[in-house]
Amino acid sequence: MISKSLPAVLRQSLEYHVNESQLTHDDELQGIYDRLTNLNEKVEFLKNKIKSNRQNSNV
Repeated sequence: MISKSLPAVLRQSLEYHVNESQLTHDDELQGIYDRLTNLNEKVEFLKNKIKSNRQNSNV
């Protein structure tokens, strides 16, 4: 099962609301997208680091 991080879910939710014309894609929204993308990258990096550390400790 592939699970998404909270920042990825939030971005997907915002994209849904833009597609449903409930939000307008403007500079403020783009800034939020950029920050969520950055945060998601950090979360994924840390998740991978934790997985790697767990594997190395079991060896």
